[in-house]
Amino acid sequence: LAAGSLDRAMPLFVAVLRRSPGGMGVKVARTLTSDLFLRDASPKCLSTYMGLWPRHLTQYLCFGSSSLEQQRRLSLVTAPVNPAAECEGEVNPYGFSTPGGGRPLEVIGAPEQVEMPAAAAKAATPKKVSLHGLRQKYLRHEPLSMITAYDYLSARVADGAGADMLLVGDSLGMVVLGQEDTTEVTISQMVHHCQAAGRGTQRAFLVADLPFGSYLTPDQAARNGVRLIKEGRADAVKLEGGMNVVRQVRALVDAGVAVMGHIGFTPQSHSQLGGYRVQGKTADAARRLVDEAHALQKAGCFALVLEMVPAPVAHLVTREVGVPTIGIGAGIGTSGQVQVFHDILGLYDRVVPRFSRQFALLEEPMRQALATYCAAVKARTFPAAEHSFGMPPAEVRELERQFGHTLEIGGASTPAGGAAAGCAASASDEPGRSGKAPPARAAPSAGDKAGPDGLRVVHSVEEWRQLQRSPRVRAAASVALVPTMGALHAGHIALVDRARRESELVVASIFVNPKQFGQGEDLDKYPRTWEEDVARLRAAGADVLFAPAEAEMYPQADGEPSVYVDIEGLEGAAEAARRPGHFRGVATVVTKLLNIIQPTAAYFGQKDGLQCVLVQRLVRDLNFPTKVVVHETMREADGLALSSRNRFLTAEERDAAPLVYSALLQLSEAHRRGERCPDALRRAAKEVVAAEPLMRLEYVSVADAATGRELDAPLPEVARPLMASIAVQIGSTRLIDNVVLGA
Repeated sequence: LAAGSLDRAMPLFVAVLRRSPGGMGVKVARTLTSDLFLRDASPKCLSTYMGLWPRHLTQYLCFGSSSLEQQRRLSLVTAPVNPAAECEGEVNPYGFSTPGGGRPLEVIGAPEQVEMPAAAAKAATPKKVSLHGLRQKYLRHEPLSMITAYDYLSARVADGAGADMLLVGDSLGMVVLGQEDTTEVTISQMVHHCQAAGRGTQRAFLVADLPFGSYLTPDQAARNGVRLIKEGRADAVKLEGGMNVVRQVRALVDAGVAVMGHIGFTPQSHSQLGGYRVQGKTADAARRLVDEAHALQKAGCFALVLEMVPAPVAHLVTREVGVPTIGIGAGIGTSGQVQVFHDILGLYDRVVPRFSRQFALLEEPMRQALATYCAAVKARTFPAAEHSFGMPPAEVRELERQFGHTLEIGGASTPAGGAAAGCAASASDEPGRSGKAPPARAAPSAGDKAGPDGLRVVHSVEEWRQLQRSPRVRAAASVALVPTMGALHAGHIALVDRARRESELVVASIFVNPKQFGQGEDLDKYPRTWEEDVARLRAAGADVLFAPAEAEMYPQADGEPSVYVDIEGLEGAAEAARRPGHFRGVATVVTKLLNIIQPTAAYFGQKDGLQCVLVQRLVRDLNFPTKVVVHETMREADGLALSSRNRFLTAEERDAAPLVYSALLQLSEAHRRGERCPDALRRAAKEVVAAEPLMRLEYVSVADAATGRELDAPLPEVARPLMASIAVQIGSTRLIDNVVLGA
């Protein structure tokens, strides 16, 4: 446009593009008192005033892109949009405006606020995020999300999650290559990983780090920056430093490379900074950060990363500069946030920075999936027929005739001994579907040993007693018990893993206890997945699986006296009130298991919070020489507590189920803010559940974490642990969850 060639000594003439009702554009002088066009305008420039501008070009200049107009229509913003305000300011090398400049272009005419049909909205495909798009988000005060990505998979997942920007960071040295810090990463490695991440990126804006030592001089910075753009297919580069890299930033900008700055804590210089320390903690240090931010913006940076900076300082920098700030350990007052992919998903096995939040713990589920595969290979249950290729039976017989061998027609072979070890199943008694416990097998002789996989399956008390007398068990100084009802998931395996680390012998039990199911509860449909459970325990390194039948645990015939273990004082607890008789059944079976196995430690999950309270009291009052270990609740990526019953949820119910945990988080946040009225805390959770029509709330409980007793009076100021619990019915499935609150 002519405005682009406007000489700063001639500030009186401004060209504008006016959008006509039909969508065509007309280029005119902004004020009627000025000339119609620049007096020294070239013939080519003059021609732009003489005709109508096409709709698509007018659309692009006014609103950025057609997709942006669709998004504006979809958003149905009630306040009038003033595109001219977004075009105010001095244009920097990337077309971003900065406050305080002139107005080289004005756009007249906001888009109509027309609601699109739902089908059309769904079909709209998001377009590639550009520098212009990032600027528009920034001007609308829309927070910007940025995630690191290092290869095709991480980029594809993060891009699909809706991140505005992806950063191929030199942190790959630590989280991908296993190095101690980022200083070993080379420019060639960055190009390699950037290429891979680029292939997985469809819409996000891709930024690549210039690694340590690759931008010592302006010329070197420009060369390596161009290489990341040209070979790595990045959209921009990032470099660390303040005043010391201003010349490098200018060289990159002059070479046509978009640049993101990085100040505060700079990991590449961690040794020089005296370790991993927060920067800008004094007023003078904060002033230097502001000055560095201004210098980098003036040099041409389109955005700045602020790392490990006090939140007030980061907020100050954000207000002082005219470009987006992306925080990491810098509080919520920045224009956006960046986090490491592996930290978000709980995939880094070393230190977890204080400023990161693990939104999921995926390492254990991934390891378990891989372990299940390995176990299936060893058990010859994979590949099955559906994973194999066959051939016509006649051809198989011909091959058998020619070579003299009997060949399988297809599918997985059956290991010696027929069915999987520990479970004799027939077609009419398929494990996991019949609803019956696995049948007991004949007790082995005392001389029997575990198979080569190390897992010994026993089905009777007598089998276990014989095994207890064997050298293998007698030599164990500590024995751990992990009691389960089967249908194992990552939460159960986490208990086995912890028991494996803390004990010499690990015994897991699988027993669906009928005495803890009430009238009309789901005993008959409780999932039985015997073969999968055995494979999971084998892969997790359990030593013994105790899987008794009901008659083995409760041999009384009908009409004979039955022995129960009861606990008084739980009647007022919310879960006990909803399930009368349940905890008597739990106390009875736990007592029997502790007496049979005689473990030194027993492991339980916090998800069944009141059960943990009961077991701890039972062990104390009945003088069992057993330590009760309560492990944290394991959750899905969206917060839903792992449960064997989750498999009963429909797709729609599964989408709604994470609100159970959200309700507890709402209650927990109210408590953190100082709310001490139990009823007010319960209301905070109830409001969340009430918003979901698929859910029916049974109770929200605020109780003493040590006794399980419900609290009604205002909570005391003296620090003591509290437990907030919730139960909901969603469809035919009952879900429970809890969190422990600090005082």
